[in-house]
Amino acid sequence: MADAEEPIEDIESTAEEDTQGEGAPKRRLFGPSLVRTLLYVMAALVLIVISGTIAYLVAKRVGAQPGQDRISEEQTEKKPPYTAFVLGEFSLNTSDPTEPHFIKIAISLGYDTEKNQMLPTELNARRAQLRDIVITTVGAKKHEDLLTQDQRDELKEELLDKINSVLKDGETAEIYFTEFVLT
Repeated sequence: MADAEEPIEDIESTAEEDTQGEGAPKRRLFGPSLVRTLLYVMAALVLIVISGTIAYLVAKRVGAQPGQDRISEEQTEKKPPYTAFVLGEFSLNTSDPTEPHFIKIAISLGYDTEKNQMLPTELNARRAQLRDIVITTVGAKKHEDLLTQDQRDELKEELLDKINSVLKDGETAEIYFTEFVLT
C-alpha cells in the first residue's frame, strides 16, 4: 500500500511528464511570449483600422465642395445667360484736377429676354442717351475711385441704377465691362 500513500502532486507531475516526455522543458500552450506577441498584433490591427477610418473621413470631407450640404436646390439651379446689348467702347479722361488719367472701357448691358421682350427696341432707340449716361458717370470719377474691384463694382451698380431709371419697357439686370483700361 505504499503506492497508495504517494502524494497527489506526484501523480499529477508524473502525468505531465508522460505527455511531454522525459527531459523536455515544461511548456504551456499560451506562454507569456505568445500572449505578448498576440497583444502587439491586435494593437497594431486596431491602430490600422482606426487610422484608416480617420483617413477615409478626412478624405471624404476634403473631397466635398465647401458648403455642399448647406446649399439649397434653388441656389444650385443655373440661370440662363442674359442677352447682351453692346453699348460700345468709351475713351474718357478722369475728373482729376491736377493730373487727368485715361479710361478706356467697353460696356455691354445684360437683360432677360423673357421678362423684357420690348427692351431691345428701347435700348436701340435710347443708345445715345445711354452712352451719355455712361460718359457723364464715368467721366465724373477720379483715378483713385476706380482702382479696386470693389470700386468698379460700385460703378457698375451706379450705372445700372441710372440706366434703369430712364428705361420704360423693362430693365437691365447686369452691366458687363468687356474691357477696362485705366492709366
